[in-house]
Amino acid sequence: MPKRFSPALAILVCLLGWAIASQLWSALSWGHESFQLTEWLINYSGGFVRRGLPGWLVGLLADATGIQANHLVIGFSAICYGTLLIWFLRRSTRTFPAILILSCIVMGFPAYQDSIVRKDCLGLLFLLACLNLERSRMPRHFTIPAMNLTAIAAILCHEAFAFYGLPALVLFGSRDGKSFDVSTGLRRLLSLLPAAICFLCVTRLHGTPAIAEAVNDSWTPLWRILNPADPSIEHASAAIQALGWDSKKGTSLAITMLTSGFYQPVAWVGVFAISFVLFLLFTGRNEERSLEVRIRVTALLIAQFVFISPLFILGFDYGRWLFLWLASTVMLDTERYAPPRWLESCVARLFAAARIDLLLRRVPVRDWYLLFFGVPVCWNLFNFLTASPLGRHVHRIWSSMP
Repeated sequence: MPKRFSPALAILVCLLGWAIASQLWSALSWGHESFQLTEWLINYSGGFVRRGLPGWLVGLLADATGIQANHLVIGFSAICYGTLLIWFLRRSTRTFPAILILSCIVMGFPAYQDSIVRKDCLGLLFLLACLNLERSRMPRHFTIPAMNLTAIAAILCHEAFAFYGLPALVLFGSRDGKSFDVSTGLRRLLSLLPAAICFLCVTRLHGTPAIAEAVNDSWTPLWRILNPADPSIEHASAAIQALGWDSKKGTSLAITMLTSGFYQPVAWVGVFAISFVLFLLFTGRNEERSLEVRIRVTALLIAQFVFISPLFILGFDYGRWLFLWLASTVMLDTERYAPPRWLESCVARLFAAARIDLLLRRVPVRDWYLLFFGVPVCWNLFNFLTASPLGRHVHRIWSSMP
């Protein structure tokens, strides 16, 4: 945490708390048409399908306790988000200031983009569990099965884990002086083969329209409670309907959006570029050897971006991919994982040749920057202004005035 009092940080804490509370309250009315809620409620009613493990468990728990399934989902989502937020604030703030952690670039994103009730934070917690198992002092004949079971559970919740989680577990070394070479990477790859096979099974048995309808039918009583007047609840919608999509459908949607005009691709590139620059500006600002820290973190960012890059073709939730990219990088660096040395050396040469560190030092790092930057859902100037923490709440207050 910064030693001096930061008014911007105090404001951001209040705005974030407001955003979290308002989202969880509004989530109580989400139902059949909600991508957030329906992603959690995918189950195995129609047979094996991707992302079905949480919905199956929620169904069992709802039957056993009598608690409404959507309430269980909202509560568990809040626990996942809160646990991850607390862990970041307790463990990561020496290198990544609290203002950065709480901003829309990292943990502010789910709060301001109505995605706390999604599986993203759960997936990151699975990654954290794998990292701690891999570095534990327990015997390998215990840690390897435990890591595979954890990774398999993560993949059965959402297959995106195989992009931001598995490659890092195989290819990233340690900053504790332990050597890492090709043979080490091969051993890790073989040890995680069961998780990789699970991912291949999930991509093959991803779902069909018939399975989507069966999943939707299993939740019809819940839909009637949440919105009895909705005439469309008999048919699958939102994330449940998307089970019938294959890679061609996802790729087609992504390509359509990226080729629909000049503006949208440029807007996304701009958001990612600004996020990257702000991330580097604040990274390591409280450490004496900030150049070394920024080189290391930049190498991690590049590697993680390469790993998740297929998601930009297979789907178009680009804001969520941005969150997973940056949050997983913070987690990996906090847990003292390092990218391959050759990549770090390349980044160091690039920093020296382009004088990037000098450029970053010339830009004053002010906490209030992060009050005015957010990741928009839609793509016009108004959406950019209202996506930021301050802009969102100002717009909400203005809209509620008579």
